Amino acid sequence: MSAASYVGRVGGLAIALGVGTAILTGQGVAYADDTDTSAPSSVDAGSPASSTRDDTVTLDRQPLGKHRTTDRTSLADTVKNIVDRVAAEREKRAADRADSEADAEADAPAARPSDRRKHRESADEQESAPAQQDSSASTEAADTSAAAPSVERARGLAWLKSPRVVAGREAEAAPKTVTSLWTPPGALVTDDTQVSAPAAPRTTVVGGLLAALNRVLDPDSSNNGSAPIGGSLSDLVLLAGARREAAQVQTLAIPPYSVDVAAGVIVGCTVSGPACTTPDGSVYTLKDGPSKGGKLTLDATTGAFRFLPFADENTSNGPSGIETFSVLVAQNTKFTDAITGLPIIGGTLITPIVQALQQANVLSGLLGTAELQNIEVNIDDLRGVTDTPVAYTTFVTSWDGTQISTNFFPAIDTNFPDIDGNPGFETIFNGPGLAQAGATDPADPFVSSFRSLGYNVVTWDPRGEFASGGVLQLDSPQYEGQDVSELISWVATQNGVELDKANDPTMGMVGVSYGGGIQWVTAAGDNRVDAIAPGWSWNTLPDSLYPHNAFRTTYSAILLLGLVETRARINPQIYGGILTGATLGVLTPSQIQLLQNSGPGQTVRGISAPTLIFQGTVDVLFPLHQSIVNLGYLADNPNVKLIWFCGGHGTCLPGQGNGTADSVWTLTESVKWMQTYVKDLIPADPNAFEWTDQNGDRWTSTVRPTADDFYDAISKVPSTTWNIGKTLPIIPIIGGSGPGPLAPAPYSYGNGSEATNAVTIKLNNPASGEANVVGAPHVVIDYSGLGTSRHIYAQVLDKSTGLVVGNIVSPVPVTLNGRDQQVEIDLEDIAYTMTPASDLELQIFTTATPFLNLTQFGFVNIKSVEVSLPTTSQGTNQGPNPLPMAV
Repeated sequence: MSAASYVGRVGGLAIALGVGTAILTGQGVAYADDTDTSAPSSVDAGSPASSTRDDTVTLDRQPLGKHRTTDRTSLADTVKNIVDRVAAEREKRAADRADSEADAEADAPAARPSDRRKHRESADEQESAPAQQDSSASTEAADTSAAAPSVERARGLAWLKSPRVVAGREAEAAPKTVTSLWTPPGALVTDDTQVSAPAAPRTTVVGGLLAALNRVLDPDSSNNGSAPIGGSLSDLVLLAGARREAAQVQTLAIPPYSVDVAAGVIVGCTVSGPACTTPDGSVYTLKDGPSKGGKLTLDATTGAFRFLPFADENTSNGPSGIETFSVLVAQNTKFTDAITGLPIIGGTLITPIVQALQQANVLSGLLGTAELQNIEVNIDDLRGVTDTPVAYTTFVTSWDGTQISTNFFPAIDTNFPDIDGNPGFETIFNGPGLAQAGATDPADPFVSSFRSLGYNVVTWDPRGEFASGGVLQLDSPQYEGQDVSELISWVATQNGVELDKANDPTMGMVGVSYGGGIQWVTAAGDNRVDAIAPGWSWNTLPDSLYPHNAFRTTYSAILLLGLVETRARINPQIYGGILTGATLGVLTPSQIQLLQNSGPGQTVRGISAPTLIFQGTVDVLFPLHQSIVNLGYLADNPNVKLIWFCGGHGTCLPGQGNGTADSVWTLTESVKWMQTYVKDLIPADPNAFEWTDQNGDRWTSTVRPTADDFYDAISKVPSTTWNIGKTLPIIPIIGGSGPGPLAPAPYSYGNGSEATNAVTIKLNNPASGEANVVGAPHVVIDYSGLGTSRHIYAQVLDKSTGLVVGNIVSPVPVTLNGRDQQVEIDLEDIAYTMTPASDLELQIFTTATPFLNLTQFGFVNIKSVEVSLPTTSQGTNQGPNPLPMAV
């Protein structure tokens, strides 16, 4: 629905509310008919109905409900049609009565004084309110009393012809004083035109009170709130329309907008001046989006905006022409902020109505005022005769006709000019996370970092999300992978892009989570990719979301809710899988196959592009083991590096590392990787593996963790054996692990916490020195039990901090049939530097919020446990990563 239509419908509602208010305030007069109801009616049944009151008009030329409208006529237009017809009919009736009275007076003899007195007494009984008389006319009352009915009719005609009512019929602005939102208090625009006020009608006590309230709340109310209102419904509708139309034509003089190009991006101010950098209390809301489909980022407090104009897919030189949009600039009151901030209805229902009333200047003292700023962006003027490159957006058609919304940011070569002798600039593809749109903000860390180093940056909305078409398939090589291959081909046609050869741009890829997964599937199927740096990604989704057939309930629900909230168009089988997993804790074979097809899997073997892998030590969705699997498939690729950092899908808490410093480190490593393998500017890094521990120290190794000689043949940490025995009841939630107490909800439900209904085993420490535990603890558990549960759970607890190491909980599959059983399993990988003073414990328990399953009941008897920790001597301590510089 267009903004104009929306405002029109809201305006109609405002008129209806105005009518109701007028009735409530007593402007309509109710009376009782004391005539004999048994008397026959003087109105012929076949004649059109008419009112017995002279000041009421009944429209009889159209059937009831047929207001000369069509299905496309808005409510506001319908009311306006009624008002116009009422006014025309009233004038015609009044003119007819005036003509007939003039004829009657010409033919009638002069009335005697006694007749005039009788007539005046009768008139006094019929009138509901005496007309106010000028004091100078009181001496002539005896001579004018016979004309009382004519005076009443004349007063009604005078009111109909008053400037206020004429303004309602002819859409002329009623004179009033207007104060601009941005004008100094002394600079007021005043219209001194005087309008003679008609006689004031009688008001009830309630009506007077509400009129006074309206004068307080609405300072723009004409005639200090004392304008007369007729007694019939048609008067009320006419007056409401007149007030609305008179207010609509008033304007607030706001300063003009400004538009410019900064660092290759179109930027501007909705209102020029200091407000564009410092909030002044105004609220800025986009009303009409960019006319050609551009993308606008608007600051709601300052009115500053960034704009990516739309360009046709088939052009190679970016955008051109003119694109427009409009922004509503409002000054709200505390009352407005309160009602628009109401849950659910505040933003969706109340806000549009309030904005329409603000623009119409209705109840401005209560609701505030607003003005629409129409902004025109002349792209040709901004680019100039040299066609300065500017960031823009477009749609790229994929292999199956799906439109992929794509954004192109040109390189900035001010500080790092391209000197390789090849025309154009290298290009970085930055994929977004799940339920996130492609970056349109030039200040995005990836976008700003790479552009400032002389790279073009391309971002996009993945298939099935935001502005792109199609159905989301979770980074399927057959769908999302092919989409990016089409983007690569399109980029090769654009001006300012460096090519390795025809249809082959010099390019690399960065991104995390979903934006990391797309790099694997793209590079596995398209050898035009020169380098990738996937972060927080996966090898197979079943291993991540359904490890050992235990459904990762919490994070699966979080991901799904994110997609639902952003109105993503998802493969319906994904809904079914998450619903089944969340309620029953299991997935069907077809659901597992769907997850298996969403991601790289064994296709990673075919990637020849240099690959930098990031995985988080506190990632509870895609644990560290996923990076080990991908690294193993890349055994034949010589240019591979693995980094473990404190971050990912989780919370890096104090005592687990330094998340802030690690974020800077990972971004720096991404840039260095592209500088090495895309721009060929710096030598390759000799390290194959780097990680940070719980102290924030960074360790480096030239040996991959998948190599045979990476781990110590004999662990520096002696294995721990426990055989005391303990029986644990299996009851959902009670006494288990999670939610994590220091992480915000809902992410805390994916973290482990110290369990109370658990077997707790203190782990041995190294005899001397430091021991780098880098990998998966290995456990052997002897047990027996009965119940419906298919899993118990285990975690490593750091007693010195009270935190679970890595926040990660590992499901352990069990068979509870009453017989003695043994399970041998590797838990999730961890990175922890132990000393003789360390205080680590292994906990085994029966329920955990990350894998919440309400169908698990029974008991398990843990008889004995053996725990061993892998250590390495291949690491070199480089000290803590530096913190970012304070700005």
